Amino acid sequence: MSRLLPRRRHLSSSISTAPLSELASLLAAGRFHRAVDLAKSLLSSHPPAVSVPDLYHALAATADTQDDPRARPHSLLCDAASALVVASARLCQPDGALRLLSLLASAGDGACAGAVRSPLPSLSSCNLLLESLLSVGRHADVRAAFGLLVAAGARPDTFAWNKVVQACVAAGDLDEALAMLRRMGRSEGAPPPDAFSYNVVIAGLWRSGKGSDALKLFDEMVDRGVAPNQITYNTMIDGHVKGGDLEAGFRLRDQMLHEGPKPNVVTYNVLLSGLCRAGRMDETRVLMDEMASYSMLPDGFTYSILFDGLTRTGDSRTMLSLFGESLKKGVMIGAYTCSILLNGLCKDGKVAKAEQVLEMLVHTGLVPTTAIYNTLINGYCQVRDLQGAFPIFEQMKSRHIRPDHITYNALINGLCKLEMITEAEDLVMEMEKSGVDPSVETFNTLIDAYGRAGQLEKCFTVLSDMQDKGIKSNVISFGSVVKAFCKKGKIPEAVAILDDMIHKDVVQNAQVYNSIIDAYIESGDTEQAFLLVEKMKNSGVSASIFTYNLLLKGLCKNSQIDEAEELICNLTNQGLRPDVVSYNTIISACCNKGDTDRALELLQEMHKYGIRPTLRTYHPLLNALGSAGRVHDMECLYQQMLHKNVEPSSSIYGTMVDTYARCENESKVASLKKEMSEKGIAFDDTERTNHELDRIIASPI
Repeated sequence: MSRLLPRRRHLSSSISTAPLSELASLLAAGRFHRAVDLAKSLLSSHPPAVSVPDLYHALAATADTQDDPRARPHSLLCDAASALVVASARLCQPDGALRLLSLLASAGDGACAGAVRSPLPSLSSCNLLLESLLSVGRHADVRAAFGLLVAAGARPDTFAWNKVVQACVAAGDLDEALAMLRRMGRSEGAPPPDAFSYNVVIAGLWRSGKGSDALKLFDEMVDRGVAPNQITYNTMIDGHVKGGDLEAGFRLRDQMLHEGPKPNVVTYNVLLSGLCRAGRMDETRVLMDEMASYSMLPDGFTYSILFDGLTRTGDSRTMLSLFGESLKKGVMIGAYTCSILLNGLCKDGKVAKAEQVLEMLVHTGLVPTTAIYNTLINGYCQVRDLQGAFPIFEQMKSRHIRPDHITYNALINGLCKLEMITEAEDLVMEMEKSGVDPSVETFNTLIDAYGRAGQLEKCFTVLSDMQDKGIKSNVISFGSVVKAFCKKGKIPEAVAILDDMIHKDVVQNAQVYNSIIDAYIESGDTEQAFLLVEKMKNSGVSASIFTYNLLLKGLCKNSQIDEAEELICNLTNQGLRPDVVSYNTIISACCNKGDTDRALELLQEMHKYGIRPTLRTYHPLLNALGSAGRVHDMECLYQQMLHKNVEPSSSIYGTMVDTYARCENESKVASLKKEMSEKGIAFDDTERTNHELDRIIASPI
């Protein structure tokens, strides 16, 4: 903050006499608001015609020359200072006002005995200055301006104190905020706190993860006779809900119902949000009915919350039902809510229905946004329906809504998924002609498409184009190229690209290494795969469980079961735990080797560590037991599988039918075939081969 400026007794040469006289006349006539408007025009000219302190000095000189005693120079100076502070605050140019406040606050420090102190701006104008400083994030200046007022003998009101409390909370200084709050109503000259004072600090405590302190402050608030309002309760409920204690939120809701203030839409929205995050969607209807019982109408945000929750559960039917309900109730569905609804429908594959919903909302007055159209276009592209996507793209342009890079990337990705790479490249050219710069994601999509098509040279061409356009390639760019070379069996070239990433300052990740490790495993070179894992760790890239599962696959393919088990045991040393794929791999290998008992022991290990078996766990075990004639053990395992809520597949039914057929147990065969028929599972009577089991061993996911 600027130091005190020397007082001037002459008009600044930069200040025109006419507007200055008009400003002085307006202030003298008590036309404060008109004076503020004139001050704003003087202060906002480019370049500024005058600074706030200079303008104040000029007005002070005018007041000193007044012959009319009714002009009341002291009052005029107070009004002048207030008007200038208000003008600066409203222009969001608070520096001049701060300098003036500093000048006036310290004007009496060196004054002669008997001198009249220059009046400070009014408290209401200073409050506006504090609000302006707070709105632009100048938290330290809020506290400094408040300090100047107190030091000059002013007694700021509750509003001013609250602004300082807000500034402390916004700056993360919760201790100072609490200290200010506890001085209110206790220190001399400090006004009592109100609900706003407490609400600000309580919200800050929740945001900082200090829920227990927020609870204490809530209790203190009541003890000091400050009645909590709806905002207080809603803040507390929101804190509990986000902290995972939904029941505490509902208890506070009950307290509001019985003791007041009554819950409002915000209260219910917070609780609905908590239920949706907890996956308790069935309970949301009860809460909606409760709102209706109090004649409380949901708002657009209510439906946004519900649509988002239903999107997570994939319940598009209920989503559409709620949408119909919102229309009947006359709830305004805005662009934000519309985007969530359309996204939920698209994720559930109901893109055409989402398009119909959009058209209905457009007829009710909704103006579609780029984000809304992007949702629909991406939805069609995800289900590979370009005949649906491109008409939406054209409709978007016809409504003068400009496509962005997300729009084009969705369409380019859709084309590439259908191997229409030439059309994708044409769209990139159109994108550039439309003034939309391709992003790194645009080019990565092309690289991936060329890689999957085996056009390796084209991958490098795109990388070169990226460099020419000043777009830095990233790990995904190179990862796609590495994957493409591995797919072609060109492992040395893939390794060379991996090494080149370091020279190009591209950070490597586990996925790139995993592509090459998998290629080594598929080629039978397990030793090189292990060496690459060591290189990976030495480069600072942590191997993931996916990496180790690839190594397990390699060992098991080579029938190195003991080494595979040792690798599983050593995973904890790497900070990892085996997952279902780890166990499926080694169980399949044990079964293939004929060591079914060890495979069953590994299944028990899975249960011990809380790893849920899958169909790919049970299939090789059931097949091995059936092939060995261990029918009783096979039946026990089958029952265990059903108990674990793992539904048998047609291949498992086939394994068991084959086993019973070999044992000539026709009643069991008939029983299983009937069960399959009831479940709509077709049975293949042709002789089975070990092809499917071999596939499971190769890819035990």
